[in-house]
Amino acid sequence: MPLNTKDLRAYRRDEKYGHRIMTAEERIRLLKPYLPPPPPRTNSQRAEAKAREKRSRFGVRRFLRMQLHLLVFTLIHAFFSLYIRTRQAYHAIVNRVYSVFHYHHRTPGLIQKDVKGLDKLPRHLSVILTLEDHGRGGAGLEKLVNDAAELAAWCASAGIPQLSIYEKSGILKSYLAETHRAVSQKLAAYFGPASPGLTMGAPHIPAIESPATSTVHGEGAKHLSILLLSAEDGRDSIVDLTKTLTEMSQRSKLSSADISTELVDAELTESIMGEPDLLILFGPHVELSSYPPWQIRLTEIYHVQDNHEVGYQVFYGGLCKYAGAQMQKAMFRPPIVRSGASALNRALFSKKVNLAAAAVSDNRLISKYRQSLTASKEILLAERLSPVVSHPDQTVAAQGRKCLLLSPEVKPEVPDTWGAVLKDGVQKQELSVMPYELELDYNYWSYHDVMTSVLPEEFHDDIPSGFNTAGHVAHLNLRERFLPYKYVVAEVLIEKNPGIKTVINKVDNVGSGSEFRTFQYEVLAGVDDLNVKVSENNCVFEFDYAKVYWNSKLEWEHRRLVDLFQPGEVVVDVMAGIGPFAVPAGKKGVFVWANDMNPESFKYLQQAIKRNKVTEFVRPLCQDGRFLIYEVADLVLDAHKKGEHATIPPKKVSRSKDKHAPAPQPERIPIPPTISHFVMNLPASAIEFLGCYTGLYEGREALFEPVTTTKLPMVHVHCFSYKADDETPGIDICQRISRELMFKFRPGNPENEGEVAIHSVRDVAPAKRMFCASFRLPRDIAFAKVGPM
Repeated sequence: MPLNTKDLRAYRRDEKYGHRIMTAEERIRLLKPYLPPPPPRTNSQRAEAKAREKRSRFGVRRFLRMQLHLLVFTLIHAFFSLYIRTRQAYHAIVNRVYSVFHYHHRTPGLIQKDVKGLDKLPRHLSVILTLEDHGRGGAGLEKLVNDAAELAAWCASAGIPQLSIYEKSGILKSYLAETHRAVSQKLAAYFGPASPGLTMGAPHIPAIESPATSTVHGEGAKHLSILLLSAEDGRDSIVDLTKTLTEMSQRSKLSSADISTELVDAELTESIMGEPDLLILFGPHVELSSYPPWQIRLTEIYHVQDNHEVGYQVFYGGLCKYAGAQMQKAMFRPPIVRSGASALNRALFSKKVNLAAAAVSDNRLISKYRQSLTASKEILLAERLSPVVSHPDQTVAAQGRKCLLLSPEVKPEVPDTWGAVLKDGVQKQELSVMPYELELDYNYWSYHDVMTSVLPEEFHDDIPSGFNTAGHVAHLNLRERFLPYKYVVAEVLIEKNPGIKTVINKVDNVGSGSEFRTFQYEVLAGVDDLNVKVSENNCVFEFDYAKVYWNSKLEWEHRRLVDLFQPGEVVVDVMAGIGPFAVPAGKKGVFVWANDMNPESFKYLQQAIKRNKVTEFVRPLCQDGRFLIYEVADLVLDAHKKGEHATIPPKKVSRSKDKHAPAPQPERIPIPPTISHFVMNLPASAIEFLGCYTGLYEGREALFEPVTTTKLPMVHVHCFSYKADDETPGIDICQRISRELMFKFRPGNPENEGEVAIHSVRDVAPAKRMFCASFRLPRDIAFAKVGPM
């Protein structure tokens, strides 16, 4: 028998304070009614207990009660089993009928025929796939890749330009090249010699692109973009963005008023993906499996009960469901404003939407009915729009009365369209349904909405959205066909992104007019002020964006290399810029010799070192990188011999601790005699500097293995090469490194002499990609005899 609430509260309170509130006798009196009866102790009590047990053993009542329970459980089990079996059979028959009337036969024309009658197709379709048996034995992975390839072929045939595939573990992202190859083969099987172009990538991973094999005819997609997602792209990304925005707000880089839904939308869209129009689940239940939550706030979700596999019938059913659910989206689509490229007429973006609204008699009931109407799907759910609005009658609104906007399916003059919650509220006179005219203006529409309205329809597939940002500056690299609209694009970009104050467009290639990787630009909108403040990897940088090189898209590459460095090591950053590698490494306790030939970069590097308090670890230099490589080994060894070190002040001792304890001493970290890493981030020409490493440690073999445990330095050199999903770029890079060092290199494990790890950093052009080649300096190179310089 459980304790009642009063006794339970009294016992827990006594227990919380160590049983000091109640005496032992009081506790016994409290618990005694809830304890089982004690076992019989006298002979008469034992005899009576045995008689009771004997009577109960052969009791008819007990037998009948057990049979009744069994009957009830059997009936319940039979009822639900029959329901589930009937439902499964129904869905199996429906799917079979669908498969008879709608099947693709791997023919794009048949799929195009199926979707031709649909009023609307999603431009961005997302699906959730599951790795069966966690990939044991490889069969699960093979099926997963095959399902992804089939879905890609169906989307390309139907004319859907973008497909995002979510798999929780991220194994597809790990096999990006293999998945791209499988999808390409599947498209070839469907389309033959006229396969559409294909781009496949993942957040923070460079995309693999293959062009169309020939001109694609028909109504299918001319180019298909596929984005692979996993659980780490969901809540973790939102948490990271929250931390970044919080840090920017604390550092007064961003006002809390500037943090809006539009800003979060823009950041998550750029780093992860935009919101899909339709999400299809191929499992028997609505299970999102940690799918990115922000991106599906208003997405249509479709699934078929009792379905367990990826099938064309479910795919086609989802498209049909989406086409029938577009009434609300059509109502909130911006007006078409083809006002030309010269000016933006904001007045033309006004739109009136006729809806129904439920006026609430008492504002204290708003929360109750908002929850109830949301659960019954009668309330209006529209992006960037609150369903709670003022009463349309100005006199009533002056009294503070509110209304709840209702779904477009609800008609104020047709009670048959009202749901149970709405009818019940009206009957109780707590709600009254009335027409409501919702006015939307330019401020409501997002950047993408405005661009869709302004730009011609043939431009909608690649509306400018991916751009570099440096503080308040947005750096566009517009394609030629968007140049007539460049001022409109920039103007809307500023107005829809509160953190951006200046928009510039690059008018030449980086470094084409300067050896310091700067570029010529034009200001498209905002003030011509490129003095920016940027936060990256917990470091703050201030610089003139026009005078130094900075690329916000390399943040993950900066972090990746810094994570390789260990505290107390020496790193030489040959082309350091303003310190995106050097300063975070210094904060980690890594000694860095940071060099850049650009005097402006050197100036801002010095400021960043001082501002981020890493003067103990980072030493700035301004000279030709070749000369630095020749002499830096001597510089480091001399610093070690002189006993140079970094001094870390002790942590503050809490006042509550022992006052007589000895004061903590500052920590001294000595500079080691050798260099652990070289970083060469000048992709256009860094490989040409590699010949300078010949004889780097001439005559100093005793500093390294096998005499000591120290290994020769690791060299990380950035470069450009072909964009391909095979080994062609790696072979090309190794051949170029081999020519410069006159030593044979091949792709492989960098810990093995003569092998290079090739890391893909990012795409920079349709056929060009940036890589980082990492290798350990071979002994024959490091100890080569070169004589005096």
